[in-house]
Amino acid sequence: MKRPAPLWSRFLREVVLETLLPAWLVVTFLVIPVGVRGDSMNPSLESGDYLVVWKAERWLAAWGVRPNYIQRGDIIVTKAPADNPASFEPMSRFLESLPLIGAFNWDVARDVRFRPYLIKRVIGVPGDTVEVRGGQVFVNDARLTEPYTSAARGLDDAMKTVVRPGSFYVMGDNRAKGASLDSRAFGLVRAQDVSGRAVFRLLPLNRLGTP
Repeated sequence: MKRPAPLWSRFLREVVLETLLPAWLVVTFLVIPVGVRGDSMNPSLESGDYLVVWKAERWLAAWGVRPNYIQRGDIIVTKAPADNPASFEPMSRFLESLPLIGAFNWDVARDVRFRPYLIKRVIGVPGDTVEVRGGQVFVNDARLTEPYTSAARGLDDAMKTVVRPGSFYVMGDNRAKGASLDSRAFGLVRAQDVSGRAVFRLLPLNRLGTP
């Protein structure tokens, strides 16, 4: 008579190897769902939207297979540069924005600062020169056509920036004054801080499709 496998063995096989490990591999190397928080990407994205972020390209680029996968106009999920204080925000602000637990008092985390992931649009790729002048964005001295943006009211001038190799110049689509914290404030983002490209909007269903 065959003896049943020990409980720990079944747990290891059915929970860890067959469930948790595949899930970890998918969200680490392939795709991950990301929720939009805030209005810095209005009108293209709204707070509460859920996106599919394709991460496989990021790893291929890291391994030298497809280094130029990010193009001007792409929407990416990235962290701001770690060497700029403007890149950090209080942990309490993030916790208060979350469903369910956001209603609790998180003052205890107010002095804890972290570098959140941001959703931004790529304006400049390596080799580009980006400048904001007279309320307009110029790339390589040519005015950038941006049908995806809000009205450019309050768009302050920003000095010319040459995009270094392995870096990107990013901005939010919402160009109202103070609406987006982006490369105008914290500078270029590094390729290694990019999680991936937003390739599909899952929710809401009435806006399902390419973001």
